[in-house]
Amino acid sequence: MPERRRERKNCATRLQNNCCPLLRQRTQTLPKETLHKALGIYLLQSHCALLYCNIKYCTFDTAGITAPVAASLRAAFPSVQQPTGMQKKLIRATLGKQDVLLQDDTGSGKSFAVMLALLSKPRVGTPNPENSKGNDDIEGLTTLLIVPHRDLAYQYLHWIHHLTLSEGNSPFSLAKYAQVLVRRVNRTTLQDLPARMQEAIGHVSADRDKALPHNPHILIATPNAVLDLVQRQPQLLRLSTLSTVVVDEVDAFLHVPNSKLPREHKKAAQKKLDRHVPDLVRVLDALFPTPRDKQQIFGRSHPSRNEFLKQGLVPVERPQLIMLSATLRTRLRSALYGAFGWMQRGKVLKLIRKRSSALPAHRLGRSAVHHVLVVSKTGDIKNIAGARPLNPVHNATAVLNGDAVVHHDEEEGNVFYDDDDPELHDDADKELLKAPLNVDPAILEAIAATFALDVPRVALLVLPATAAVRKIIFELRQLRVNAHPFNLVENAPSRSHLLSRSSDTRDENPTLIVGTLATIRGIDLPELSHVFMLGTPEGRAGDAYLHVAGRVGRFGGQGKVITVLEERKVAKTGGKVVVTDDPRKMTILLSRIGIKPARLEHFD
Repeated sequence: MPERRRERKNCATRLQNNCCPLLRQRTQTLPKETLHKALGIYLLQSHCALLYCNIKYCTFDTAGITAPVAASLRAAFPSVQQPTGMQKKLIRATLGKQDVLLQDDTGSGKSFAVMLALLSKPRVGTPNPENSKGNDDIEGLTTLLIVPHRDLAYQYLHWIHHLTLSEGNSPFSLAKYAQVLVRRVNRTTLQDLPARMQEAIGHVSADRDKALPHNPHILIATPNAVLDLVQRQPQLLRLSTLSTVVVDEVDAFLHVPNSKLPREHKKAAQKKLDRHVPDLVRVLDALFPTPRDKQQIFGRSHPSRNEFLKQGLVPVERPQLIMLSATLRTRLRSALYGAFGWMQRGKVLKLIRKRSSALPAHRLGRSAVHHVLVVSKTGDIKNIAGARPLNPVHNATAVLNGDAVVHHDEEEGNVFYDDDDPELHDDADKELLKAPLNVDPAILEAIAATFALDVPRVALLVLPATAAVRKIIFELRQLRVNAHPFNLVENAPSRSHLLSRSSDTRDENPTLIVGTLATIRGIDLPELSHVFMLGTPEGRAGDAYLHVAGRVGRFGGQGKVITVLEERKVAKTGGKVVVTDDPRKMTILLSRIGIKPARLEHFD
């Protein structure tokens, strides 16, 4: 304490000596305590002003992206004005050469920031074999962006499409900037897309010569499509000029067994990995050097990088490796250095918002309201036991859409129908009518009722991986729900919400987009206000819930996450009593990740 007082006194003396004579004369007449207190206030105000200036004038230009990309960003996305702190760090790291590991919250703009940085990277040229003088280089492939599913690839392509437009029409081919490579694309379903987007979507099929019509700056691909093309016609996939490899949602590809599992469970998990080597492992082993003592781990007997180097199919110099996820667990990060061996300790820039060895890092408690509904066999809907009363600020749909509160009594006539005969449009509907439904109809009725009461414009329903998506959509439509499958290319309603911004008006016929966790991970739908989850999350339950709930409450917005469960069931099988208690499982899960469910006002 005496040292702090002495330092403050010295600062006050320097301030008096350096200020103007009039101010010096006035401060000399002040008591010392008053002068020291005034100095503290002055320094605090100066610090706040400096911090404000840094925040106010921090733009994507100052973060490092090129002037043309920044100008296109302002024109295509005027609401995106300033990068977050993590976006700024990620852009600068991507523009460098160091490997990057990034873990940040869902909805923090990781994918968008890395896309801007990749567009700002210089293109790599290769000598033109047809030109003997060597002064006419061919632009090569600079970046391979690996994604877990095709819809995330299409989202990247939509962003780049709008960024490269100039007043609605661009003289440049989109395929020059970016292309998508996925499996099995039905060309007839692409007819509604702009011509430049159709040209930029390649796929692996019998017509292999058209898989990659041009050398793009960025190739956005799923690992299985990359492997298919390498095995069939490797010369079409020109990876020798690669300078950067980005893996988005990396933990969706790689599953490292928990070290705390019993020994027999570890052996079973290891055998599974040995039998089914992930496609991402095969791709990255071809692009990055792997130590000899680690080449046989996880059954890695596939061709090595050296074999591809002899054929000139991969770059001679090691590319930069960037990996992103909201749930980058400690054991996976360790495996990237150890078991997989793609990264080297001391040579990686780690941008980790929060340690994730025990709990997933999230801010869902502040950005979204979480509800859990329990449905009985008779169709009664109740809030889960222990749900807290809802804060008044979240107690109305008006918080989400600016409209007045819609109460149960006002909308009750629009929820229940007396129409017993389903509406059949074609033969496909007739077939779906006969198909078995592996979900309790009371669950779907509860989702339909909650959707009609609470959703203003757009909601998302996430189903278990084993659910029959088409059948459930058919049943929801019979309940007068405007349900559509999540498919950014083949389904126009899904695509229409990809780039549209949130609105203050309530839609007369709200849209329910239906998908699974594997198809919605990483997707950004700005209009989305509600996410429905059917049943308890599968697999790594905490991470799965984080990714589902992270579709709302993005960029500081608000949203609702509504999980719909069956009540506790007791059944006898083979003389044994089997108890299925999903509400208890959900209570334990939410408690572990620090989320307290709230009561949904429409139900008891």
